[in-house]
Amino acid sequence: MDKKIVILGCIDTKGEEYGFIKRHIEKAGCKTLIIDVGVVNPPILPPDITRQEVARAAGEDFDALVSEGPTREKISPVMARGAASIVKKLLAEDKIAGIISCGGTQGSTLAALVMQELPVGFPKVLVSTMASGNTSNLVGIKDITMIFSVADIMGLNMVSRTILGRAAGAICGMAKTEIELPKSERPLIAITTVGITTPGAMKAKEVLDGEGFDVIVFHAVGTGGRAMESLMKEGQINGVLDLATIEVVQEMLGGYLAATPERMTVATQLGIPQVISPGAISCNTYGPPDTIPEKFRGRQLVRHSSLYTNVRTNADELIALAKEQAKRVNPGKGPIAWFIPMKGFCSYSVEGGPLYNPEADRAYIETLKRELRNDIPVYIRDLDINDPAFATEAAEYLAALVKKNAPETS
Repeated sequence: MDKKIVILGCIDTKGEEYGFIKRHIEKAGCKTLIIDVGVVNPPILPPDITRQEVARAAGEDFDALVSEGPTREKISPVMARGAASIVKKLLAEDKIAGIISCGGTQGSTLAALVMQELPVGFPKVLVSTMASGNTSNLVGIKDITMIFSVADIMGLNMVSRTILGRAAGAICGMAKTEIELPKSERPLIAITTVGITTPGAMKAKEVLDGEGFDVIVFHAVGTGGRAMESLMKEGQINGVLDLATIEVVQEMLGGYLAATPERMTVATQLGIPQVISPGAISCNTYGPPDTIPEKFRGRQLVRHSSLYTNVRTNADELIALAKEQAKRVNPGKGPIAWFIPMKGFCSYSVEGGPLYNPEADRAYIETLKRELRNDIPVYIRDLDINDPAFATEAAEYLAALVKKNAPETS
């Protein structure tokens, strides 16, 4: 394989470990490219890209940074920026096929910041002492493969040799694997959903598949919406059925499934055709009942699982949500339509369900109609969000929008 595997790390403090990884990658038939981001001692291995070059790629002089005091807290962000710039350039030039790193808290953080800058699908392996804990800050919304190091990464022993060797094999296997792709590319449609809107999402996916689209479904639990919008920025998504906009109300109320304030703005800014629904906005999610903030206690609630509880949103909160959602989509450059299921925004809020509150739902609908830009259509249907007829109509409407807005091919 002509393309190289990037070995990224502190070649001063972990040179022995990286030498071991390098040998095993090369034994597996892959070439390597070492990028040194160490800041303490001289590198143990000769790097292909030096720490000085990494700092320059971030617009800084490494020796000047070190002379001010070689604190990792100050220099690591610089090295991360420089390494990310270098790796992205190598990828754009089609010179690399994967990246691997290993480390503790600081090393993992630096490597993860670089890996988060790389596109989904590009092989990324991070052996880390942090991999058995909460890795959300390290993985972010990218497909970083994390392997728990079991022991600290400090020298070679029977355990570390096995883990680092297997990690080397993993990155080589990823890099060498040829992915089966369809002969002709189909436009990609994104759907957002949560468990209580899944039947509607499944029906919509079936309809869009039949209309000639590839479909990618995102679990709207905070990271899902962010991942979808990251792919939009990469130009990979052609249309959006934003069925479950629960992440916005959770952001506003401090729920567990909160996205960022960017949610529902990216498709708007990029002009990507979108059909939007108020899926699961009936719910604000917390952990077990004793984790529910005092101000939300005494409301309708339902245990979604042993770990999560959904608390009913009230009319005032949904009025505020409608105003916020309208504010986020009104600047839209592309076609937008809203589909509202009057008989329930999720399986819990249908008549007879534990979160049934039609008055709150009506308050949301009336506010949304008033706040949305006049040329954004709102289609209100006397169905619930999981009714096959509702999902079919919304999906068919989106399919027509995407086809109408597709660039002409010669």
